[in-house]
Amino acid sequence: MNTPDSGRPFSGSSHRFLSMAKNYLVNLFTNKTGRWKIYTLIFSLTIFIFSIITTQFVESRQNSKNSNAISSVNHFFTEINRYEKDVVIKSGETLASILYDLGINKIDAADIIESVSSLYNLKYLQPGKKIRFVIFENGEENLPVVELLKMEKTPGTELRVCARNGRYEAKLVTVKTINVRTAAEGVITNSLYSDAALSGIPDSAIMEMFQLFSFDVDFQRDIYSGDKFRVLFENIINMDGEVVSKGNIIFAQLQMNNKDHKVYRFVCDDGKTDYFSETGINIRKTLLKTPIYGARISSGYGRREHPIYGYSHIHQALDFAAPRDTPIIASGSGVVKLADWNGSYGKCVIIQHSNQYQTLYAHMNSFANNIRRGKSVKQGEIIGYVGTTGVSTGNHLHYEVIFRGHRLNPSTIKTPPEKKLTEPELERFLKEVEKINIEYSNALKS
Repeated sequence: MNTPDSGRPFSGSSHRFLSMAKNYLVNLFTNKTGRWKIYTLIFSLTIFIFSIITTQFVESRQNSKNSNAISSVNHFFTEINRYEKDVVIKSGETLASILYDLGINKIDAADIIESVSSLYNLKYLQPGKKIRFVIFENGEENLPVVELLKMEKTPGTELRVCARNGRYEAKLVTVKTINVRTAAEGVITNSLYSDAALSGIPDSAIMEMFQLFSFDVDFQRDIYSGDKFRVLFENIINMDGEVVSKGNIIFAQLQMNNKDHKVYRFVCDDGKTDYFSETGINIRKTLLKTPIYGARISSGYGRREHPIYGYSHIHQALDFAAPRDTPIIASGSGVVKLADWNGSYGKCVIIQHSNQYQTLYAHMNSFANNIRRGKSVKQGEIIGYVGTTGVSTGNHLHYEVIFRGHRLNPSTIKTPPEKKLTEPELERFLKEVEKINIEYSNALKS
């Protein structure tokens, strides 16, 4: 059964609540104080809602930006992998073969070689020299590309090849270096070479000692056990701590059989560097006594029985026994007069020197590169290699010294110095000698 109010939308109690609320709002808006309360409430709600919306928007943008930054960094490390690689040149290697081994494409390799060729003769790449590469790889294709190539040309000068605008450019750069001088001394018990090496002297300095003393010392006859040596040598080091030049001799001394030989390096007024005795006499003579290092005299100058034909004759030369392909050096500067087969001499080189001297080197196995008639050579330059060509019983060098058509004994000739110091140079040299002697003593103590 329906009640009397069942058809109305609201019950009586609900109607009374709405009526009271209506009256409250009317009174609130008609009252001035009430209106300000309403306005304050609406304003506060508006500020609160706006703050929430703004905060959520900023956080959303920041999260999006961080996400993009992380994505960019990840993309960078994925796309580019940059690294350094040092390559030490091996015998027989070329710059092209090194680039191919690194995986560099032929077009880039050809461009690098072309840029380098204008500043560096690639035919004379030295085994043991180091090349530093900076390489980057594409992350997708993983193809290595040279960004930078660095290689020492001379002490203090570096060849650099850089990638610029799709091409490679080469230039020479001066690099900072420091000179470090070291003193060493020792007693000869076995050989000058082995005992000097045990004293910590670099190979290059030992070979330079041989050459400097070869003007006055016969290493086969003049050296005895108990003789002493002293050396002050210099290494040039770059800012990376790498030795770019090793074993340059500043001072060397050889005490032997009551004879004392000293040599000092000195820069003359013309800018050229040479070596002089303690009194200022140039130690470089027109000719060396021995044009081969480490060899023994197998046949001296004088009468002997011919080893092949058996008759007695005057042997007007010195024979040095040495292994095949031992380097032979020019005993003096001059011009090559002959570099060819020469009858019983076999492969032979004749050099014309100043002061009407000639030297002859016979029975060679082969000639050095570019040694030919008319070629100028410097004292100490390699001209050929020991062999047994022509009339010969074994590997050796037959060495003659000829003066105005007469063959002289190479072990006894005395040729004049190549340079004489002027008075101002001599005065400056003697002061330099005092400094070097003090420096040697201090370096030996340290």
